Amino acid sequence: ASRVHSMPEGMTAGETFDQGARNVDALVFDQVDVSYRVRGIPRRVLRDVSFRIGKGEAYGLVGESGCGKSTAALSAVRYLPRNGRVSAGTILVNGRNIVAMGKRELRALRATSVSMVYQDPGRSLNPSLPIGRQVEEVFEINGHDAARAKAGALEMLDRVQISDPRRVAERYPHQLSGGMQQRVSIAMALARNPALLILDEPTTGLDVTVEAEVLDLVEKLRREFSTSILFISHNLAIVARICERVGVLYAGRLIEQGPTAAIFDTPRHPYTVGLLRCLPRGGRVKSQGPLDTIPGLPPAPGALLGGCTFAERCLLADDRCHAEEPPLFDLDGRHSRCYYHEKTADMPRSVAGEFEASPVIEDAGPILKASNLSKTFSFSGHRLHALRDVSFDLRSGETLGLVGESGSGKTTLARTLLGLTAPDDSSRFEFEGHALAPRARERSLDDVKAIQIVFQNPDSA
Repeated sequence: ASRVHSMPEGMTAGETFDQGARNVDALVFDQVDVSYRVRGIPRRVLRDVSFRIGKGEAYGLVGESGCGKSTAALSAVRYLPRNGRVSAGTILVNGRNIVAMGKRELRALRATSVSMVYQDPGRSLNPSLPIGRQVEEVFEINGHDAARAKAGALEMLDRVQISDPRRVAERYPHQLSGGMQQRVSIAMALARNPALLILDEPTTGLDVTVEAEVLDLVEKLRREFSTSILFISHNLAIVARICERVGVLYAGRLIEQGPTAAIFDTPRHPYTVGLLRCLPRGGRVKSQGPLDTIPGLPPAPGALLGGCTFAERCLLADDRCHAEEPPLFDLDGRHSRCYYHEKTADMPRSVAGEFEASPVIEDAGPILKASNLSKTFSFSGHRLHALRDVSFDLRSGETLGLVGESGSGKTTLARTLLGLTAPDDSSRFEFEGHALAPRARERSLDDVKAIQIVFQNPDSA
């Protein structure tokens, strides 16, 4: 409790360390704890987290799902759920203590200095407003008139590689693919030239070509306006590309931190080693043999841990690791929370068991057949051909991969197969040798149960 909301003597909420200093850090986490109250019991999900991001610096935060990355991002803008709070430590944005700010001051900071791009763009956009109107609001909040706001919105949509910005500006979020929705969210975040840009898995829904273009745009903005970036991602390759420094989170603990090249080339914590060994190398997994795995599961959020947080899954752990939590060792400019950090290069591997593919029945007919599959959408007087004369067969036990850029029709094809979106009249489906009705409500119960899907966004599912 002694470190809750600590500030230099005589400093009040919202003041800066040095109002005229140019070297003040964009973001500082100083011994931060974050707790969620669940059934009346506070559970710590971030524990004693400390890091800083300098002006114009990009800092990557990596780790498995549930380790606390998004909680750290939400804490940085004080946007935690109602049952969450910063229970200890200090968070400074441009030298200002946001934990102690009042609501009006906090709203002004969010409107002018900090932008955040969330993982799920569908929940970030207002479903009742056209895309253009939502981007225009960013410019209006920052004092531009209606004409300038509209021009600025179209310019930003063009900068994030959205073709035909005027037509897209007239659409609603549900009329865009997930990748296009995310590009709109990024356009809104970049429109204000923020001092701190927080990116929480921003490229999850983007195809590789647009992902590269968006990352190039982010890097260009950082150079032009000295924008600082907190980049949260499962994609270690992206973090390695754009971040100067990296922090590795596990079970709410920052267990390794340092320059990106050092962390990725010579990791000094067993967990970081495990993460890197899970990555496919060279594009073809079969050419390198089975991928390594990290045995076991992470501890539950808020679990009370006696020793090292990673001890139960670590192949180097001994009795000391289970009994005593290691400190954060300073290793000549980088840090590792491991007693045996010098042994990580020789850590044994934990390879998953081999999996045998299901046999493909060569002489049997296709289990699924699509012929001349087409889908045309009509809106605002326009006709959009999402699918044109697509035909394919799928045999029993076979896996067919469908790839393409965002907006190329992949999801539309999946929805037509499910009967959630009716195709054009010329389209034909056959399933297990019989004709398949175009709409799910017209299909037999057996057919409905036999074709299942896992959607891109689990929250919306």
